Amino acid sequence: MKVTWMFFAAALLCLAPFFCSRAAAKETGWPGGRWEPGPAKYGAVVADNIFITMDDGVKLEAVVAWPAELGTKKRAAGKFPVIVEHTPYVRLGADIRPNTYFTEHGYIYAVVRVRGMGASGGDVQFFSPRDGEDGKNIVKWAAERLEGSDGRIALIGCSYPGIMAFVDGAAVGKDSPVKAIISASNGLEGVNRQSFMVGGLPTTGFWNYTVHGLKMWGGSASGERFLKDYTTQVIEGKDAAYDGEFWKERAPIELARRVVDNGIPLLLWTGWQDIVDYSAIRSYAALQNAFAGRPLSAPAAAGQPFSPKYQIVIGNWRHAVGLNSGIFLQWIETWLKGADTGLQKVKKPMHLYETGSERWLNVAGFPTVSSYTPLYLNCEGGLQRDIPAAAGASRLDWTRPDKENGRLSFVTPAFDAGATLSGPISAVIYASSSNTNMVLIAKLYDVAPDGGETCVTKGAVLGSQRELDEERSWRDDSGVVVWPWPKLQEDSYLRRGEVYRLDISLAPRQWGVRPNHRLRFELTAQNPENIAPDDGVPPENGTDPCRLVGEQRSTVPGGKYRIMAGAKYPSALNLPLLPWEHFPAAASGVVPAEWSEHHRQIVNSYMMLPLEWGKE
Repeated sequence: MKVTWMFFAAALLCLAPFFCSRAAAKETGWPGGRWEPGPAKYGAVVADNIFITMDDGVKLEAVVAWPAELGTKKRAAGKFPVIVEHTPYVRLGADIRPNTYFTEHGYIYAVVRVRGMGASGGDVQFFSPRDGEDGKNIVKWAAERLEGSDGRIALIGCSYPGIMAFVDGAAVGKDSPVKAIISASNGLEGVNRQSFMVGGLPTTGFWNYTVHGLKMWGGSASGERFLKDYTTQVIEGKDAAYDGEFWKERAPIELARRVVDNGIPLLLWTGWQDIVDYSAIRSYAALQNAFAGRPLSAPAAAGQPFSPKYQIVIGNWRHAVGLNSGIFLQWIETWLKGADTGLQKVKKPMHLYETGSERWLNVAGFPTVSSYTPLYLNCEGGLQRDIPAAAGASRLDWTRPDKENGRLSFVTPAFDAGATLSGPISAVIYASSSNTNMVLIAKLYDVAPDGGETCVTKGAVLGSQRELDEERSWRDDSGVVVWPWPKLQEDSYLRRGEVYRLDISLAPRQWGVRPNHRLRFELTAQNPENIAPDDGVPPENGTDPCRLVGEQRSTVPGGKYRIMAGAKYPSALNLPLLPWEHFPAAASGVVPAEWSEHHRQIVNSYMMLPLEWGKE
């Protein structure tokens, strides 16, 4: 019996790792299936009116939340890592206070106002290198002088603070205390390329923000001076209206290489209806290209190495929506604490919602096709696979879309078996103008069999700023320009009546065209008045062109355009076309801790999120 028992005990010891591994393999409902936040371990105690002195003597205002013993206001003993939110905002729908979800899970949370905003001293920098130097100072303070800090730092932000997290992460240098970054609803070079200006034209977002921004900034005198100067420059067509000196030093794409060189993992988070999906996708590509030793502005090619340190989530939501503090905590714990969450083993770091098929999926590079499908415009209002045999021109005038000659439509046959769009979308339009300038606004619609339409994507071009940056424009394997990148540095005016090639960048998409649906491509010169009124504050903070500035006001109005088609002038829509439901779906579901940036609190609206990041 004794021998038998000893043998049985030994067998159990041998089998113990097997049973333990099986138990450990039990999946959670969070991305990667290995981690979950667990219940709150702490409460929170918050202190206001903390001031941090920068290297030049300017003092920045901070609000800090520390973990507290549960059920008390007594600060918990021990040291904790610190999450820094470097923000211009004082109030959105609610006061900008620390997100105590993180405090409840064992982190100090510091909200620090950028210089010139709220009670912070100095002049507004609008994410210039000086802001980056401030970020470096803030990180040093948080790691070395903030009471209770264990010296490890994460940077977090949504919208403007999302840019600041990027800027600060680039400025801290190698071997810094910063171990993780989350940049939501923003990226590099997005303000001057999509949210405030698109194709050289001011947007509804520009007119909204320059009116409402000061209130969100706390009404500071410095903020008022900055917005007045910036708005005047754009309206008068000066440097800030172009991709000139003003923008060269403000969150350039080169910061992606510095973040990678600094060894800091970074999670991007945006939506297809956001005002910065352009810049988030380009930033993801730049981060992965920096990791792979490729040019920053190239596409993230399918065959290159990809790092799980740089990931992006793109949902079907608008600006600053779809955020989740629980997944953000998971990202931070993965890289700051070394937790085995599964996120550090991801091989397809793009987590995309496919609108139309309503599925989540994982890919690595974007676009996912190497050869685009051109659909050529014909003068009968169609889009076809072959270049039209008959040449011709369609008339479009500088007027509202509901007026005569205010709109052109080109429609595909039905996609009987459906289709998938996966990548940036472009159009090349050959056109002439009766003026020395012209505006083309392009929109692509998904048309259901019953005639109902949904806007897939949109873009615009100003004729005088048509010149492309060839090094930064993306092309497919056949040389087709699939993501035009205009220089936007100066005007080159048109000769009246002469035909010019105009490349239009429409925002990238992951979109499922359902069986028997069609696509409709629309060209206008203006947006409807309900979107882009002639004066006042537009109703939406969007990316739609709205009004003219500088010399545009004397070179555009009254123009009559000819949109060309045929072999000599093959105007076309270039699509990243794949079969319907080409990619396998990834599991999705609802996890708690959805964060409302506008209300600055945890909410429960049951947002579906991708949950299979760590699986192939």
